[in-house]
Amino acid sequence: MSKNPYEIRLETLRMAKEMADTEFCLQQDFMYRMMDQAMEKREDIKQAYDKYVPNMYKPDEIIQRANELYRYVSEKQ
Repeated sequence: MSKNPYEIRLETLRMAKEMADTEFCLQQDFMYRMMDQAMEKREDIKQAYDKYVPNMYKPDEIIQRANELYRYVSEKQ
């Protein structure tokens, strides 16, 4: 059974959001490791936090990524 265009769009949005969530989690893990490292070296944790804190993605970024995914899938090669 084939999917209608709305289902395809929803699926690509979900994929794009999952990708952004994964990327954010990886950046957040890195930030925590840098904070732990700063604590071990007795450095300022706030400074490490400010330097490595990831920015949360915005809805426009999800839509742009979904459009890239959709464009890739719809290309005929």
